[in-house]
Amino acid sequence: MIYIKLENALFYDDAVVLVRSFYPRMEAAPYKGEQLTQQDILIEPFEPETKGRTKREFHDEFKEKLYNKLKNETGRTLPWGYMTGVRPSKMVYLDLEEQRPEAEIIQEFLEKYQTSPEKAQLAMNVAKKEKSILDNIDYRNGYSLYIGIPFCPTICLYCSFSSYSLKAYEGWVDNYLDALIKEMTYVSSAMAGRRLDTIYFGGGTPTTLSEVQLDRLLTALEKLFDVENAIELTVEAGRPDSITLEKLKVLKKHKVDRISINPQTMNQETLDLIGRRHSVKQVIDAFHMAREAGFDNINMDIILGLPGEDINMVFHTLEEIKKLAPESLTVHSLAIKRAAALNIWREKYNNLQIENSAKIVSMAADYAKTLGQEPYYMYRQKNIAGNFENVGYAAAGKECIYNILIMEEKQTIIACGAGASSKMVFQCVKDDKEAGRIERIENVKDVRSYIERVDEMIERKKTFLAQNPELFGKDGGQGAYDTVINDFKSGISHGILVANLTYALAKRLGVPDDEAYEMKVAAILHDIGKLKLSQYLYGRNQNGLSIEEMKYMRMHSKISHELLKKYDYSDNIMEVVLRHHECFDGSGYPDNMQGESIPLGARILRVTDEFAALISDRPYRKAFDFDTAVEVMIEEIKNMDMRIFIEFQRMIHEKSTFELIENSKINLDELDIRDILDI
Repeated sequence: MIYIKLENALFYDDAVVLVRSFYPRMEAAPYKGEQLTQQDILIEPFEPETKGRTKREFHDEFKEKLYNKLKNETGRTLPWGYMTGVRPSKMVYLDLEEQRPEAEIIQEFLEKYQTSPEKAQLAMNVAKKEKSILDNIDYRNGYSLYIGIPFCPTICLYCSFSSYSLKAYEGWVDNYLDALIKEMTYVSSAMAGRRLDTIYFGGGTPTTLSEVQLDRLLTALEKLFDVENAIELTVEAGRPDSITLEKLKVLKKHKVDRISINPQTMNQETLDLIGRRHSVKQVIDAFHMAREAGFDNINMDIILGLPGEDINMVFHTLEEIKKLAPESLTVHSLAIKRAAALNIWREKYNNLQIENSAKIVSMAADYAKTLGQEPYYMYRQKNIAGNFENVGYAAAGKECIYNILIMEEKQTIIACGAGASSKMVFQCVKDDKEAGRIERIENVKDVRSYIERVDEMIERKKTFLAQNPELFGKDGGQGAYDTVINDFKSGISHGILVANLTYALAKRLGVPDDEAYEMKVAAILHDIGKLKLSQYLYGRNQNGLSIEEMKYMRMHSKISHELLKKYDYSDNIMEVVLRHHECFDGSGYPDNMQGESIPLGARILRVTDEFAALISDRPYRKAFDFDTAVEVMIEEIKNMDMRIFIEFQRMIHEKSTFELIENSKINLDELDIRDILDI
């Protein structure tokens, strides 16, 4: 036993973390005058003055002095020095946002916190990767959704999550889904008008559910939320013994684009020991099934420091994973938490070696590199083997955005299910509390309690949101709503101009009256999908659209087409709306149609739409005059039908066209949104 003698309880948690890092697998407790045995260790840390100092100042002094004391007594150093926080990369990220020089940040890690050069550089690399990704996402105005499935085939020896054996709780699963969908329904209504960026199904093991139950849950998700436009949808299919081809097909049908298949180790004796009742072969078979089902973004988790595993066994695991070549590899260092069976039954497993070293951690990083992967997120835990860290590696473009958002605490994450914890990230200042502060809303952990008290879980969220209207901005999100309305009004103004130009040009090209009129209707409706996409584009700046925003914008013709299906428009109108961004040379979207296979109305609209946009103000530029607009269009002439463009050039230089354009202008301030919402 290690006893820690302190006068001020403020420092106890800091002391326990450092002491256990130097003395792994030994119990620590506050010293209360007990009689010590020869096996016991008494540690008396220096306690700094707290008055007149910030909390960070006196905690840092305490940890530094205790670290140096333990370092001298044991002759050891720790990879992360006296850093005890779980998010070293967040510190770097914040410094980078403040534009601190990289060399200065690294130097602080080395000199102040006494981290190793390798760990300081790892924190820097992760933070830079995260920042490069989040800089292209308007995360401040969106939110993410976590859905917890707390069931597993069996409970692993090291697990401390809110997980329940399916065998014992099988009769509760459908009732649990009833309660879960009820909570999701509330969240959907509470977040109406908000942009949903990422969705993450965790647990437990979500694929413990049957294919029918998975289909039910994912169908409810699609009905309640805008899944189609989310950046990613991840499902942890963690346990290979929970995966079937039928379940994978259900996930694929519902547009799940990222899954995890987690062996933890590829050594069968270790799998048996830690309670994972599956074989190495099942891991391999599950991975190949996922490939067969069409998944091209698969993560695999491994754990370093598992009981009884040495460097050769880890080498074997990495070799087997290299053969499978997943898109991402998450490398965990074992953290034995208080609630884990490995800790509860400490004496039973006391003879098992737990080995994790810089050499093993470095070997795992090297294997990720051979797979073309870079570190993109990282976190640490208490009681982690070897005082190391957990790192997610991924190939470019295959990073899990949800993981970055939750680790860097950049976005509100609404969590549903037993044991789920919503993390509310404030984006403004209120009552002298700074932007970026975080508050949590906890759900009860017990499955039966959650089912019985789901209304209480909903009420917790409802009360919090009512008391914190500034969560998404100082106006409670009204600015976001106004953005949608203003974008829609602007779209109507643009639509009227394009409609009038389209009708006039169609008539000049000899199109019959009824067909020309349908083209006019299609022209006024062609951008209706942007009403839905406006919520995805709050982050627009003076430089135009980001890459991620452009991705969303290119969806608008399909979304317009889908929205109009509920109305009784002709096939001609629907086709023009869908095809108005197809290009004559085949480079357009959504289907790369080319030449005269593109409907005539869409080819006309391609010309009038671009001209109308060029002669109108945009957030990132002023309107062009007619001649400049035509010059810009000539540079892109490959996109247009030359015959139509030449006739349009003749038309716009006529007095009647000037009058048409002037008469198409409307006063946006006088436009009542209620008069146009029922198009």
